[in-house]
Amino acid sequence: VSAATSVLCIGILWLTLLLGRELRRRHSAEQDLATLAATDSLTGLANRRRLDQVLRQEWARSQRSARPLAVLMIDVDHFRAFNERHGHPGGDDALRQVAAAIDSSIRRPADLATRYGGEEFLVVLPETDSHGAQLLAERIRRNVEALPRYADDTQPVTVSIGIACCTPDAQQDLATLLGNADEALYRAKRNGRNRVEIAA
Repeated sequence: VSAATSVLCIGILWLTLLLGRELRRRHSAEQDLATLAATDSLTGLANRRRLDQVLRQEWARSQRSARPLAVLMIDVDHFRAFNERHGHPGGDDALRQVAAAIDSSIRRPADLATRYGGEEFLVVLPETDSHGAQLLAERIRRNVEALPRYADDTQPVTVSIGIACCTPDAQQDLATLLGNADEALYRAKRNGRNRVEIAA
């Protein structure tokens, strides 16, 4: 009886260890899948799905805490012409470099850099006023401009950036905030590109 009990206990312990290992593997696989589902495959930044989640969370938090929320809308200048000169592989490489420059410019854990679509990026800046957003936008613009020229191109890769900030007393919604950032971005494009503009 003692021998049988010992064997049974060892068997239960062994099965428990196997189950624990399988649960850890499953948890790790689920985390990997969640990361893949929230990541843009080309740039490694957060994707549009993750952006939508974070924007809703940060908007609700901003309304509750009465703290500002800023967004930067970033577009690569003359990207179509760049693609024509270097082909789509060159364009993809340029987007990866721009994404890395944006990501390295952000220092706070709560800030989120995302690929918005095509050659557009969006940065979410919780608890950031227009002055702080402008400082970060200028840092991003300079870091992108300082990237090495692709294949000895005569023209540097540059970005235009539009800034919008929601203050607690502002009568606007999330769609208006994004629309204001988009409008500021296109004003930067009209005013000569490689510049930062703030929504009025």
